[in-house]
Amino acid sequence: MQKQPTIEIRQATDADIPAIAHIINEAWRTAYAGIIPQSYLDAIREEDKANRLREGLERVSHMRYFVFCENDVVVGAASLHRARNDDLPDAAEFSFFYFLPEVWRRGYGKRLLDFLKRESANAGFLRICCWVLEENHRAVSFYESQGLLRDGTRQTETIVIPLEEVRCVGFLLKEPTATKK
Repeated sequence: MQKQPTIEIRQATDADIPAIAHIINEAWRTAYAGIIPQSYLDAIREEDKANRLREGLERVSHMRYFVFCENDVVVGAASLHRARNDDLPDAAEFSFFYFLPEVWRRGYGKRLLDFLKRESANAGFLRICCWVLEENHRAVSFYESQGLLRDGTRQTETIVIPLEEVRCVGFLLKEPTATKK
């Protein structure tokens, strides 16, 4: 009988930034293959991503990063902050939500998203949202299966080429619940 892994979700520290950068870059290389030009994916560097992550924490005072650990190893990460769009003043937003590809399909995404929903509800938000590349069908399907539905709002993100993003929004519980880790 295989032993169940020990799972922990916690707020990230500065020491976690290199692991978060690695997770994001590995997830990008797999999830965005065929969507973003391969030359761009081949050129992404963890040091550059780590610097941008640190800049994000400095620039946005209410930004928090969380890590998802399996047996004390960081295998997933997400951000959480107030929504950037004025039309969603009651919403929290996560601007990144990634796992190492080798741990996909283990139910970890649902666990981390449930955690973000509880954190958001406990902070007084009524909704949670994210932007996702429209061509990333795996991510769109996942968010929709978790109650974050496309609301019709779109924007163009240029990553070498113009790419369409769709916004997914979900309502949170009216009564915040205890944050489980």
